[in-house]
Amino acid sequence: MAMEDESLAGVEAAPQGRVLNELAANETSLFALGKTLLSPRTLPHLALIVVSSTMFYFIANSDGGEDFAALGFISLSLGYALTAMFSTNHRIRSWIALPQISEKSTAPRVKRFFSSFKICIFPISISLTIGVFIIVMFSQDSAIDLPAIFPVGLASLFVIWAIAQGVSFSTWASSISAKKLPNKEMTSGNLMMMTLSQLLLITALSIIGIWSFDYLYESRWAPYQSLVANAGFLVLALGSFAVTVYWTWTQRMISMKDKALKKFTKRWTLFAHVFATWHLLTVWRQIVMSQQSIEIFIEEVLLMMFTVFMAIWSLTSKSVGKEFKLLSNENALPWGLAFGYAYAGSVAMLATALNDITYVMVSGHIIAFLTITWMHSKILKRVLAQHDVEIEIQRIVHSEDNSKAQKRVIEEQKTSQQPTEKEEQKSVIQSTKEEVWQEDEDVKWNGEVGKTIGEDVEWSGVIDIDD
Repeated sequence: MAMEDESLAGVEAAPQGRVLNELAANETSLFALGKTLLSPRTLPHLALIVVSSTMFYFIANSDGGEDFAALGFISLSLGYALTAMFSTNHRIRSWIALPQISEKSTAPRVKRFFSSFKICIFPISISLTIGVFIIVMFSQDSAIDLPAIFPVGLASLFVIWAIAQGVSFSTWASSISAKKLPNKEMTSGNLMMMTLSQLLLITALSIIGIWSFDYLYESRWAPYQSLVANAGFLVLALGSFAVTVYWTWTQRMISMKDKALKKFTKRWTLFAHVFATWHLLTVWRQIVMSQQSIEIFIEEVLLMMFTVFMAIWSLTSKSVGKEFKLLSNENALPWGLAFGYAYAGSVAMLATALNDITYVMVSGHIIAFLTITWMHSKILKRVLAQHDVEIEIQRIVHSEDNSKAQKRVIEEQKTSQQPTEKEEQKSVIQSTKEEVWQEDEDVKWNGEVGKTIGEDVEWSGVIDIDD
């Protein structure tokens, strides 16, 4: 933590990190996508998938109908996938969507309803072509006796769809969490209080969920008895919460040092905890509580729609859509139908293998729970990793700026000191010359003698000196 503080010290507030900006740039409003998928001009496609998927489901559970059902699901899925690729063409797009209904139209409503299914002719034709090709190329003893790889492969897709549900929801929830974050700025936070508040919220939602479903299934209002009977779920939910918090504690602690990361972590972890708890509650309801098969079927149909919806949103979002060029808002519906047929086919094949749709749904919810738990930590690490890189870059830039400033100061000092040093040297030389005054000097002699003292004396007499 000290290192983190040092890295942030002296660095001005910075905008959000690149990862957070990418997440925030995603269009998180699901209304526009929902409006596209549920457009009245394409409703016959949705009606067709409901009717045909239900029919193939019951065929798959009949004697000898597994291969035929697998063939139907695979053909329709591939047919709508090819339709999605072709739908970039304006003419093809006009074939798979109804024209704008004129207010002056006098045709009976029933006639208009049945005639509207003409937009399904193109994808059905492609699907039939694919189905015939599969029969010709891969049929064995009979026309519909396909290799085991087809039903098994279709059933295995269920795992992919369960994972896709967790991943797509995580992408959407993290994008929501990254909206309207403050700039990067040093701050402090109490992680224990944040964790405690989330724990209380998860506990309250778990209790309300138990009471609500127990009242729905048993037609009774007995809060205490309901809690006692479903105490195992509370232990399971709170235990998973504690394990996830422990697993991501380091990331949560680091995020408390930055204002933007703190807010993002608070939002994202809450979304992840609620979603994971809901999946655990669904597993508990389908195994322990008295839920009927028809209720499970309806619930899973809605879950299938939700999964396909979130998968399409994830693939059309800015973070992924720019790399997945085949999918856009224009062809979102045929792609969604292709995913829907594949999802329904995988459920039907697994239900046939396990002889009970309940176990299929339970396994899907467990996979989704494990996926969201894994994404819980992955997204935090991804955001914090980018945060560390940005802090390191800021620290390097800050260090380089300081180094340049110091170098500039030293050069200025040297420049200002140079004249002073010269003056000092000159002064020292001058003083040295003054001090050395009796030293021999080189004299040039020209042979002339100057005036002597004897020239001014008069020598008038002789001086006698007595012995």
